[in-house]
Amino acid sequence: MTRLAMALALALAPTLAHARSVPAGFEDLVEGQTEQLDVSLFGQSAGLSPVRVTLDEVQLLEPQRVAQALGLSTEAQAALLPALSQPMPRNSHLACRFGGAAAGCGYMAPPEDPAAVHALYDEGEGVLRLFIAQQWIPGQTPDAHRFHNVTANAENAWLHRQTFNISGGRDYQSLSAQGAGTLGLFKRGHVAGEWNYNRQHYRRSGSRDDFQLDSAYYRHDLGQEHYLQIGLMDRRNLSSTQGGTFAFGMLPLDRFRGVRAGTTYAYVDADGAMQASPLTVLLARDARVDAFEGERLLQTFYLQAGVNQLDTRSFPMGSYSVTLRIYEDGVLVRSEDAPFDKGGDWTDTRLQWFVQGGQRDERRSRIGDGEHALQAGVRFPLARDLALTAGVADIAGFSYGELRLDVRRQFATQDLRGAFSVLRGSDGSSGQQHQLSYRRRASWNLYQQRMRGNACRFQDDSRDRLGCSDSLSGSMSLPLAGGSAYVGYTRRQTWRPAQALPGFDEDPLEGLLPWLPPDPLRPRREAQRSRTWQASYSRTDRWGEFSVSSRAGVWQQHNDGNTNTPSSRDRGVFLSFALSRLQNGERGSSQRRYAVDARQPEHQRPDVTYSVAQSLRQEVDATYREANAELRATNNERYSATVGGQLQNPWGQTGVTVGGYRQPGRSEFSYSANHASSFALSRRGLYWGGGATADAGLAVQVDDTDDFDLRGVAAELQVGGSRRQRLNLGERRLMPLQAYQSHRADLQDASTVDGIASVRVSGVSGMRPLFLSPGRLVRMPVPIEVTYTFVGSARDVAGLPLGGARILNAPVVGTSANGGFVADFPRREKTLYLLQDDRLLQCPLQVRERRSVVLLVGAVQCEPLAVAQLPAEIRQQARVTRLLQEQALIAVVPQTAATGETP
Repeated sequence: MTRLAMALALALAPTLAHARSVPAGFEDLVEGQTEQLDVSLFGQSAGLSPVRVTLDEVQLLEPQRVAQALGLSTEAQAALLPALSQPMPRNSHLACRFGGAAAGCGYMAPPEDPAAVHALYDEGEGVLRLFIAQQWIPGQTPDAHRFHNVTANAENAWLHRQTFNISGGRDYQSLSAQGAGTLGLFKRGHVAGEWNYNRQHYRRSGSRDDFQLDSAYYRHDLGQEHYLQIGLMDRRNLSSTQGGTFAFGMLPLDRFRGVRAGTTYAYVDADGAMQASPLTVLLARDARVDAFEGERLLQTFYLQAGVNQLDTRSFPMGSYSVTLRIYEDGVLVRSEDAPFDKGGDWTDTRLQWFVQGGQRDERRSRIGDGEHALQAGVRFPLARDLALTAGVADIAGFSYGELRLDVRRQFATQDLRGAFSVLRGSDGSSGQQHQLSYRRRASWNLYQQRMRGNACRFQDDSRDRLGCSDSLSGSMSLPLAGGSAYVGYTRRQTWRPAQALPGFDEDPLEGLLPWLPPDPLRPRREAQRSRTWQASYSRTDRWGEFSVSSRAGVWQQHNDGNTNTPSSRDRGVFLSFALSRLQNGERGSSQRRYAVDARQPEHQRPDVTYSVAQSLRQEVDATYREANAELRATNNERYSATVGGQLQNPWGQTGVTVGGYRQPGRSEFSYSANHASSFALSRRGLYWGGGATADAGLAVQVDDTDDFDLRGVAAELQVGGSRRQRLNLGERRLMPLQAYQSHRADLQDASTVDGIASVRVSGVSGMRPLFLSPGRLVRMPVPIEVTYTFVGSARDVAGLPLGGARILNAPVVGTSANGGFVADFPRREKTLYLLQDDRLLQCPLQVRERRSVVLLVGAVQCEPLAVAQLPAEIRQQARVTRLLQEQALIAVVPQTAATGETP
């Protein structure tokens, strides 16, 4: 029934009420008729169902089946079935008219009554949309598991990343290399190691080489909560998810050779561990959703139509109300308020511990190298926002203990964090560290430290590494007038050894009596104190392609004098201004920047620096290129110029910079280059890639094609938050991944029209979750489908069009009346085979022109062909055999009823 008929019925019915109750031909509209409609509930379809439709109401004829098909729970079905069985207002005036995108259309607020149902009949789309109470809507059930499982089909492999740096100038050259490798062993074990090499050469002093093995150990995960580690290791893993959250700042935890065991959070699922109330938003159309806490924007989501569970991992802790502002096509259509509560994750309530023992292995000093060391730590959760951490260490008979209290309290608009720790040692060393931060619009930070180690007693011992110093720092940052204001203060006092005559301070003549021999110099402590104030304000404004950044501030620094250094005071103001223009084009982007930086110290000349910089960026297929240049000049006749470039491709990341510097009486030249890459070696071969981390990886293998003329991009892959990578036909590439982290690999077709055929990913496109332990590799084969599209017209030897001919070597429609055809082939065909009535013909396909991925062959002349000359791979297809049998070109082979029977 058309919209015109509906409009006529509504217009004519009142005027003809007295002469005739219903106009002729419109009885079905008024009395109602049964239509097959797609019944949906926020994107969840129940399929086509019979619905009685009248001018004012709609009624489901199979409500029980619809409720089950929508996935409603048993309780929801029992509550809603009476309403689903009754006629409901159609509310067609709220539908999106004629497929239009009017903001807010196609949506009704869910009823508060749990037994009520609202309906919206979209006649243009043939859809009946249902709206029920939000408590009955089947959302996405979050994974209740607290731990990740390693991705299935992950295999052990050797992964390694390497970085090389070269730099030099007129009088020196430097080469450095760093690397880290991981080898997966067994099901839950891996061997890991890190190394670095440095070589420096100076024209006057010669060369120096240094190689260091930073770590080399075997780790075995004992289930998902404990681990055992043996080898050469340092303290780094103890303050990460791999070994816990031990934030010891003073306890001696040097590198050692030995054994470590403890708890781990490496497999913890952050989503499952976080205790937060769910936030659900119902969308009739694709929309942008802004989540606000008061006037503070928490996060922006771009969501598809349907039932959406919001990702609240980045929301602050606390209990507060969240306002969801829903925008369709940039227009605010409605706002929703929802209560929200987010507490500490369940890992904060678990006991953590570690214990390790072995021999110290100092990197740069032989003092204490080889001494026996034993350390242990435990973290007690005292409350939801309070934890106590205790650690002990025994090194060469000296014992140390550190106690740390961490407090965290988060409210709707406030965040309070504090850490208080103290250390004591049997050798008399001691230390204190206190840190406090508070945020409520402004951010306040306070840090205090007091260290009294062996250095205070003039002992050259690296056992405690505490030094002898006091420090205090505080800062405040505040958003102000569209920018940011900052105020900071730092005070530091360090005691260093000095020498003086004994008793000189008490009696100036005691050490100078002529009849006594001079006493030897004795050590004493000498304080060095510095105090620094700084205040600044910065702001950035943008207008289209232009942006202006400005920063202004003042500083003051005072250094107290000592025996060898006089006291000094420095104060002044600084000002910087920068104008940038970013232009985006089809082939890339360019940015130009002009800047002025000025500093005015007290009683000195101002120092002003002018600079202009230009950068060009381009991303083509799987390659990213960047070129930049900068000129700088100062009012002190100092000049510099630098030119550089970066290249990122499947083989790694490479950068080069060349610079020249000139000042009165001297000029310098320098250069630097770096390259970073990674590779993986498994039983299936070698995979190469870029990336800064490579302790796990995704090995991608794109199918190749037999057509040597077909080259280019076949697919696009994005892993995590990295830039989307474009994969070429036949390419093998390693996508390095951070181990013990959840990733998502999104594989999609590549949008390219510059090839001779259409290439698409077959069967495996979409999102794939990944979680890998170190030394694990997951293969991702990328099968492709290639389609060659030929467009032309078929003619016989007499030049007449071959209309109505069937195409045998492609399952497509036949030729048109004028012989025109559009044929898709999975490979590049050279011949088109046709069957017109009982004539079998062959037509050569010679490409005359290519438009996008369409091959134009023009008018082709077709010649008769014998059945025996038809290629076997075409003749043996069931479709072709049937067509040939229908035209009596081949005999019909009778089929037996059963094996062994005689026909």
